[in-house]
Amino acid sequence: MMINRKYALLIPILLTPIPLLAYLDPGSGSMLFSALIGIIATLFFVTKGLFYKLLSLPAYIAGKKAGIKHDSHRIVFYCEGARYWPVFQPVIEELERRGTKVSYLTSDKNDPALSREWTHIETKYIGVGNKAFFLLNTLQTDICVMTTPGLDVLQIKRSRGVKKYVHITHSAGGCSGYATFGLDYYDVVLTGGEADKKLIKELESVRNIEKKQVEVIGCTYLDVLREKPQAEPLFSNNNKSVIISPTWGAHGLLSQYGETILAQLVAATDYNIIIRPHPQSFVAEKAMVDQLQKSFPQSDRLIWDTNPDGLRAMKSADIMISDFSGIIFDYLFLFERPVLTLKAEYDKRGKDSMDIADDPWNIQVLDKIGGVITKDETANIGEIVKQKLMATEGVSTLLPELHNDMDKYPSESGKRGADVIEQLLLSKKSS
Repeated sequence: MMINRKYALLIPILLTPIPLLAYLDPGSGSMLFSALIGIIATLFFVTKGLFYKLLSLPAYIAGKKAGIKHDSHRIVFYCEGARYWPVFQPVIEELERRGTKVSYLTSDKNDPALSREWTHIETKYIGVGNKAFFLLNTLQTDICVMTTPGLDVLQIKRSRGVKKYVHITHSAGGCSGYATFGLDYYDVVLTGGEADKKLIKELESVRNIEKKQVEVIGCTYLDVLREKPQAEPLFSNNNKSVIISPTWGAHGLLSQYGETILAQLVAATDYNIIIRPHPQSFVAEKAMVDQLQKSFPQSDRLIWDTNPDGLRAMKSADIMISDFSGIIFDYLFLFERPVLTLKAEYDKRGKDSMDIADDPWNIQVLDKIGGVITKDETANIGEIVKQKLMATEGVSTLLPELHNDMDKYPSESGKRGADVIEQLLLSKKSS
């Protein structure tokens, strides 16, 4: 394994004995100390680099044995898991219709793209972990499109063989929740609306980093959900329905106020109730969920919904009660109905939003899309829901503004995304 020439020059210095003197003046001592620190730091980074190269060796060997080579297509998509396929789907289907050749790499054997019949799209399972990272970190292509934040920060590094890295945002609530520096090292970002574009430009200014191309194309995965067949409502009666769909964890709505809210809705209203816990709640909070299911068993007006696809449950509901869960914005943009959210302090630490002055968009709009409820108000949730459902205007007057922010071009994201990628390809040909 070769050592970089600039580091090799340090070897004679390190091997040269330094004579001990009886006296060092403070200035010379400080210089020697600084030099020593510099040498130690250089050795640290050289050793670290060699260590990571050794770590990648098994992945390199595994890749060779599996016959994995650099892709010959000029456009490569990488999907880290099947749940992200809907984010890519509209764009890839549009590129397929146009006859544009694409390579789609995935780290999920169950990725739906692998079982599709394609004419111009080549799909390939590339494994997980170091095996996938080695291929991606040495990829050669004009354009690499990913949903994965943290390029050149986490495991996926910028390959010298890739000319442009493109990110597609994958939440209708925006990208402010990405871990710090999530998008800093991408060349192009495709967003759902103007709010994310504004956020990215603010971060570039605050961090004084290179400006990237940001294009608003609409929310891709919402367009996939829009095309799904409409299922029948969960309830056959004509009563109003409430869906409770929180995130999981100690600060989640079910953990903190599940007993209070459910007791209120059951006793004080005749509404149908749909409880849709986060899937992780059944793993990390099983005891809590089990107790709530025992206290509030399924009935003709109460359903515990565990269907992986939440469309039917959301369509059946007239109002949602939630917290910081991203499903809030899926419900808002697909069904345009009000959302009540639990009031809590939003923790910016470790997120890209920590470097912006105000709260991110997904926190600022909570009051507008239905309202925020406090801890004390959970004891009167039944009456609050009634008032919200009786309101004449609701969220309808704000919908144009909200769509502009995060879902600007409903049903157009595939065409617009394909347009941007093809324009990038043309610009590479002419450069």
